[in-house]
Parts: sequence; structure tokens; C-alpha cells
Amino acid sequence: MKNSNRVLLTILVMVAIVTIIGCSPIVDYQNSIFNDEDKIVKDSDSHTYSVRQGKSKGNETDIKFTSFSGTDTIFKITSDTESAIVFNFESIVDKGDFKVVLITPDDEIVEIVNGEKEGSETIKLKEGISRVKLVGRKAKGQIKMDIDAGEEIKIKAID
Repeated sequence: MKNSNRVLLTILVMVAIVTIIGCSPIVDYQNSIFNDEDKIVKDSDSHTYSVRQGKSKGNETDIKFTSFSGTDTIFKITSDTESAIVFNFESIVDKGDFKVVLITPDDEIVEIVNGEKEGSETIKLKEGISRVKLVGRKAKGQIKMDIDAGEEIKIKAID
């Protein structure tokens, strides 16, 4: 009898923890980021994934995700001069909201992808350090992207 009471108590504690975490202010904050430019441009990221498979390497990324909310920086791009770069991408969104943005050195947001889309975008970079972020709200899908840039541009994958 004592063992069955312990098992029942353990299950009840686990259910309580999952309920508290699922309704936490952190998750609410992460879900509020999607349409809030002030939160998107922050240097720090706040995100949750149920599943995140894949990574960013060099100038490429291939990531599958489920239940993604918040922001996740995947590239830092350093440019010594104003230069154009090309983002080639394929975004698949099965559920929720998802976008990829470029944050310029002066904290302007340039949308690269919003939702499900395949193609390319040419963006003129300003001198300095720019960041590429994934932004999601309860999103499930996949993003494949590579960046074509000249020698004067340094791309660092963040994983």
C-alpha cells in the first residue's frame, strides 16, 4: 500500500509541476514577443522549444521545431561597409506563427520571412554587427536558409 501511495503522490506532484510550468509568466512573455519590436530587438533571447532538431553552421541553417515561442538568434553578421547580402530560404509552418528577422546595428527590424515561404531576399547591410533571429509563437515547422555574402562580410552561426 505504501508504494502505491508514493507512486500516486509522485504522479500528482508531476502533474502540478507541468501545470505550473505550462501556465508560467515566462511562457506568456515568450508568446507576447512575436508582435513586439522592443522585445524582438533585445540582445538577449528568450525561447522555448518542445523539440529543436538541426543547427546553424557557417552561413547555413536547417532547423525543425515544435512548440517554438520567443526569439532565438541564429547568426551574427559583421560588415565593415554597407554591402548587399542574399538570404535563400525555405520556411515550412505547420502550426502557429513564425518569422525570421534581421536586426540592424541601429536596432531596426528587417523581415526576411513571415510564415510559410520559399525564395530569396536581398538586403543591404549597414556597417556594424547585425543579428538574424527566429521569432515564433507556438510554432511548428522547419526553416532552411543560407546566406550569400561577399568577403567583406563575416557570418558567425550561433547554435
